Amino acid sequence: MVAQPETFDEEQQPLVAETPSRSSRRLLTAGICAGLALAAVGAATASHIFSGSESSNVSSVGEATQLNEESSTTLGQAPSLKSFESRSKPYLGGRGDEAEGKLYINEDGKMNAYYLPGADTVNNFTSVKYTPPYRFYLMKEHMSPPDYSKSENFYKPLLVGKTFSVDIDVSQAGCGCNINFYMVDMPAASRGKDNDYYCDGQCFDGLGCCAEWDMNEGNSKVQQITNHACTHNYGGIGHSDWQCHKWGDPEVKTSTGMFGDNSGSTIDSSKPFNFAQRYELEGGRLKVTTIMEQGAKRVVLPMGPSDELDAMYKTGSLEKGMVLVTGYWTAGDMNWLDGQACGSAREMCSKSPAYISNWKITTNSGPAPGPSPGPSPSGSGKCCWKQCGANCPETGDWCGQSESNCGQCGGGTWCN
Repeated sequence: MVAQPETFDEEQQPLVAETPSRSSRRLLTAGICAGLALAAVGAATASHIFSGSESSNVSSVGEATQLNEESSTTLGQAPSLKSFESRSKPYLGGRGDEAEGKLYINEDGKMNAYYLPGADTVNNFTSVKYTPPYRFYLMKEHMSPPDYSKSENFYKPLLVGKTFSVDIDVSQAGCGCNINFYMVDMPAASRGKDNDYYCDGQCFDGLGCCAEWDMNEGNSKVQQITNHACTHNYGGIGHSDWQCHKWGDPEVKTSTGMFGDNSGSTIDSSKPFNFAQRYELEGGRLKVTTIMEQGAKRVVLPMGPSDELDAMYKTGSLEKGMVLVTGYWTAGDMNWLDGQACGSAREMCSKSPAYISNWKITTNSGPAPGPSPGPSPSGSGKCCWKQCGANCPETGDWCGQSESNCGQCGGGTWCN
């Protein structure tokens, strides 16, 4: 069994301003500093840009938020204010048995043993049982206590040209919960306040600062993929002080019609589903395609190419391999992630277990599945943010493809 986590009570945590979802950041940039100083807990979470289809068996990025360099400047945005660093903690040892965190990963048909020190692995070491608040790092060998200071101790899978897949069960983990797996460019130069050499793209005080590729984070209400590259070049979004893109770019996430804990969603998260992520180069540029499947139903979320995603590939560095981190944390202000389904009120995670099973890394073969085509354009009009005459994306943007699409984009107004 995993060492019992310390109790993290959302009601006793320092309150942080509840902010609009990541898909509504930049219009609010000018007021960020004042908003943070006031820590206005009651700030409303903005509507998610896309509501998605309620009936289709195949959903695509046409129904998802994709914040890329071509379209993200058309919609307001505000930072997510992740409270991860105060709600998550590393495992530093204590169990000592040889099976501690042993995990089999199927790599092109071969079952290879690795370790997530401190994790509760079940079903003959093919599944991870998650409970908050720990995060775990994928290691080559068993160590007790684990040594996170040396790069060679981690198993850093090379994903480009391959597909990573797992089966996910988050049926009991709803609003306020965050079950995740992601990659960071660990170890940091110093051990940091958590004594684990951790770093990520949020560059928290007392922790290291490095590229962060969020392969997936979510709960039974939403799934989200976010790229946090570190180009040190963010003056164009008003943050010349940033080393890494804290907001994330590109980003894709599901809408309530695509994913949710009910039979009306394309993927019904009240049941297990398969999550696959395909990495490939197109003309030397990285493209990542996420596919969620459940029976005959499928959601496809393409990402890239984009300059920020290329930066993650080259300098992140997915090209050389990054440390896989996975865990479960909770917060009352998780609205930036699940606000479309959960609203803007303070949230309380159930802290019920979640499971990620049947880990696989497979060499790609054949083309990646494409998104379903969007509706035909409606005349010569275009979709604008809140009012006509300003903040209008290119007509190739999904919102601008038709008046119907525009109506599904939060704050979208169809203009002729």
